[in-house]
Amino acid sequence: MTRVNTTTLFALSVTIIAVVAMSGLGVWQLQRMVHKQQRLSSITQKQGNESLQLLEALALDEPRDVAITFNGTPDNGHVLLLDNQVQGGKVGFDVIVPVRTNAGWLLVNYGWLPAPDLRRTLPSVNISNNMQRFNGVVSVPSRNPLTTETLAEDPAFPALIQEISFTHLTDILNHKLLPYVIYLTDQDDTFLRDYQPVVMPPEKHLGYAMVWFGLAIAAALIGSVAIFKKGNNS
Repeated sequence: MTRVNTTTLFALSVTIIAVVAMSGLGVWQLQRMVHKQQRLSSITQKQGNESLQLLEALALDEPRDVAITFNGTPDNGHVLLLDNQVQGGKVGFDVIVPVRTNAGWLLVNYGWLPAPDLRRTLPSVNISNNMQRFNGVVSVPSRNPLTTETLAEDPAFPALIQEISFTHLTDILNHKLLPYVIYLTDQDDTFLRDYQPVVMPPEKHLGYAMVWFGLAIAAALIGSVAIFKKGNNS
């Protein structure tokens, strides 16, 4: 009797853990869905307004996703190529350039270029160092815990980077960088500009949530049937 009770208790514990874990993942996906809905609503509201000057935008409590217009002088001697950026099924690089503005140094994303070949050859990039007028959107890049920056302390430029780390790049570029990246929005003959602040729509998170809840129900049913059969066979 003790052996049977122990086996049943173990099966019940595994079933409960599986159901709770899968249900938790379903709830997390629903939370992500709500967050994306709120973000999209905020983006629609912010970008429906007229473009702000850079200092006006950065003075806001939440400048992210605000459309801006500003003047700046690019540092074309320190071009950065953000690796592993995919557009239309092709692998390439986002071209990022430090630009001196009246608010300080900002990283500006000029857009995407395809990789020249499969041998990891870097594309040729020609950036003017004259003062220019830019139109773009303020972004705050997220950190990827699975990515480790490998940029050397004294790299050759253009330099290949794996992520945007303001602390690391401030030391490498010798520019005190503001914690934003400006994605340019004007069409350009050289760069592909297709900035998407929200890559995965809320509907996908809802779909994932339903999958996790379905798996939780299935685990509960399978576990219940197995425990019931085990009890009858004891």
